[in-house]
Amino acid sequence: MVAMIFTYAASGRPVEKGKRGMNCGRLDAIRRLGGMMMAAAMALSLLAAPADAGTAPPRPKLFIVISVDQFSAALFDQYRSRFSAGLKRLETQGVVFPNGYQSHAATETCPGHSTLLTGRHPSATGIIANDWRDRATGRNVYCVFDPSHTVPGRADQPRGPANLRVSTFGDWLKAADPRSRVVGVSGKDRAAIMMTGHHPDAVFWWDDERGFNTYVPAGRTAAAQLKPVAGFNDRLFAQWHGRPPAWQPIDSRCGTLAGPHSYGDFTIDHRVPPPMNGNGDFMRDAATRQWFRASPALDSVTMALAEKLIVEMKLGRGPAPDLLAISLSATDYIGHLYGNQGPEMCDQLAHLDRLIGTLLDRLDAMGITALVTLSADHGSIDAAERVAERGFAAERTSPAAMVKAISRSVRDSLKLDFDPLAGDGQQFYVTSSGSDPALKGRIIAAAVAALKRHAEIAAIFTADEIAATTPPRDKPVDELTLAERMAESYDAQRSGDILVAYRPYMSFGIPSPGRRAIAGHGSPWNYDRRVPILFWWPGVQGFEQALPVETVDIAPTLAGLAGITPPPVDGVCRDLDRGSASSCPITHEPE
Repeated sequence: MVAMIFTYAASGRPVEKGKRGMNCGRLDAIRRLGGMMMAAAMALSLLAAPADAGTAPPRPKLFIVISVDQFSAALFDQYRSRFSAGLKRLETQGVVFPNGYQSHAATETCPGHSTLLTGRHPSATGIIANDWRDRATGRNVYCVFDPSHTVPGRADQPRGPANLRVSTFGDWLKAADPRSRVVGVSGKDRAAIMMTGHHPDAVFWWDDERGFNTYVPAGRTAAAQLKPVAGFNDRLFAQWHGRPPAWQPIDSRCGTLAGPHSYGDFTIDHRVPPPMNGNGDFMRDAATRQWFRASPALDSVTMALAEKLIVEMKLGRGPAPDLLAISLSATDYIGHLYGNQGPEMCDQLAHLDRLIGTLLDRLDAMGITALVTLSADHGSIDAAERVAERGFAAERTSPAAMVKAISRSVRDSLKLDFDPLAGDGQQFYVTSSGSDPALKGRIIAAAVAALKRHAEIAAIFTADEIAATTPPRDKPVDELTLAERMAESYDAQRSGDILVAYRPYMSFGIPSPGRRAIAGHGSPWNYDRRVPILFWWPGVQGFEQALPVETVDIAPTLAGLAGITPPPVDGVCRDLDRGSASSCPITHEPE
């Protein structure tokens, strides 16, 4: 970290800036100055950097940014007293912002990850959802669909960063010094790609049938890109042959949350470990692989690969600072499949705590000067049935069914011979058949009128209304209006013609044996927007600040610690030195 002190002349004016603390060479020089100058300088050094108060290291050689998918601030608050390993170390020793916010309305994985290391809202990153509708073709576009790259074994699933319209912290590091390495690992392709940006040295995500996979840029070969993980994948699958990965409970207190509960048309017997619902053959059985994703085992293999890459790529040991982005996806899969108030999530967080603790211990053992940042791509809400049992008017709705109902209503009212609307229920697009400006206006007006008749909808905005909305930069993020939240994730080319917010505490989708997800996220409400943001490094003088900050503040803060000036960003560099001296350079706001 870049902690600075002033050396004062007799006049009391600062004449020189230098790093906090003094090395032996500087002390020798001071001794040569003799007498009073030595005493004054040494007194100043003692005041500036007492050993027991915590000192900032030199600029980090390794930035580790961890995103815990669906790790809401509510979960952090609920379980922080139970943490005993890595998360405890981060939250008791580090700099803690318990009220971080994903500012925008579209609280999904891809938009959230796009904010973490760009410093920009989705309105600038262009990542307005996990998927959006291409107006020219009428097809859905996956956020990391990129025809310019290939993915080994997945000819129909090209992946890459082409849809990300801005640069990332990793890109800034490499621009400042091409010797910096940028590496990412995740359980999900969209998380890994969004966090590593446009020029990663290595990026890997979990592929059920192939192990950790990647994309192959033009001019490179699949063998070369997969070389760092080839042996890792082979050993993993050999280990699982005939013996699937296990979920070993580690927090006995979670048993108090166990018991059956009904959701929609089926019942879950909440216990740890959950039943596998498969035959245990990981290589051939889809149900076994789904069970694996929604278990701590997914995070374990992700972190194991991250630790392997630290060692083999010598991250943090080169001439320039490196970035390792780690996105841990199991919390999200568990939250969707089992909700976040059962024994499954309880035990998952115990595993997460232990896993991060092991990483920190190994960093200590390797003597790497690392700065660790932890946050999340979005929050979540528990299943509507359990929320309702705890005093809230929680219900279920089906956004997909809403699209069909509204489209049918508009078609009938305007006597059209085509379906005029498409979308996911939160974004409605006028289909190409209705693109004539006059007809499009009538379709939008009719759709808004039809939507207003549905009690489960809290607010409706047209694209024109959101395009005209500019969130004030000095307004606390937790006080943004719904329109302002929508504006933070609005893109004129990619967003819908109508944007809808459902009432709070709604769960999307009706669970059934064929659709087992019981809970989720994606709303503009604070339980989906609020996430923790933590910073830790060896010797940190920690503090906690409860005032709201934003995930777009992370990248400019890291840039300040790296000693580089970012391009125009939406976020603010946060001074982590408790005001003793700022590590934040002057940054430029986007025009």
